[in-house]
Amino acid sequence: MRHQAELAGRLRVTVEFTGDAGRSPTVSWSPDDAVAARSRFEYARIFVLALGASQRTYLDIVDGKSTATVRLPETRTAGQYVIEVDAYGSASWGDGRLEARGRSASFPIGGTESAR
Repeated sequence: MRHQAELAGRLRVTVEFTGDAGRSPTVSWSPDDAVAARSRFEYARIFVLALGASQRTYLDIVDGKSTATVRLPETRTAGQYVIEVDAYGSASWGDGRLEARGRSASFPIGGTESAR
């Protein structure tokens, strides 16, 4: 039996920084393949992880929208990071069906580059 994530569609995830020293980006997501385009997303979970790492840190859950401004943890050390979004097709918080998953391009945290 295939894992639920293998059956999910793909999301296009964008991250935009507009201030706050690079710690509060706006994250947006949209369908990036035919599977995701046919889905209706009831909520999404947003995570951050270091580039190349497998451990994700939960940031927020968003109900009924495809954009959110999140606060990145102050405990994150300087480096390259990505945002991952898991979109669900059921509003049964925690038990919904994973409909699509996506990952942003990498972005820096820390140093002078993160305040773009």
